[in-house]
Amino acid sequence: MNKTMKIHDQLSSLFWLGLSVYVCRESLRLGVGTLRNPGMGLMAFGGSILLGVFSLALLIQATIKKTTPNASPTEASTLWNRVISVLFALLIYAELMPIAGYLITTFLLMGFLFWIVKKGKIGWVVISSLLTTVLSYMIFSKWLNCQFPEGSSDFEEEVWVFFITFFWDSRSFLIQPTFFSALSVFWLEPW
Repeated sequence: MNKTMKIHDQLSSLFWLGLSVYVCRESLRLGVGTLRNPGMGLMAFGGSILLGVFSLALLIQATIKKTTPNASPTEASTLWNRVISVLFALLIYAELMPIAGYLITTFLLMGFLFWIVKKGKIGWVVISSLLTTVLSYMIFSKWLNCQFPEGSSDFEEEVWVFFITFFWDSRSFLIQPTFFSALSVFWLEPW
């Protein structure tokens, strides 16, 4: 970690720590309530506590770490390319969510993010994004009863048929379609 990065991390963590203390105080003023009978400030209180813990961890980490020389310009440009691609991915995610629904768009976004950040093997990326999508869906939709956009059912059916047909394994089934037959099922077969 270079010296300017260390200073930026310390200042930003102090800002987020101050914001978390302010939000925590205001949420207590609103009333937290109990878990069975939550008050208006319960979610803000929990979020501010979590933000405070993370900002404290960043402050401690930035203070303890030793400084190193600055990164090369190629490393810095690679990092900026990643940041810009993640921002574009989030914009596309927000536009596709009402059309394709939560499950498909979140799976694709998480797959892209795991691929761009970790540069791991494709199997790890697919499994991680699938687990993240299913876990977030179970927590927010089933446990917390949040409503997600379901998207167009025709679009979801076409996408799932495309992926199932495209990744059909000949060892477990009798046929293995080619890429073009998968495309024909995706675009030509009427629903």
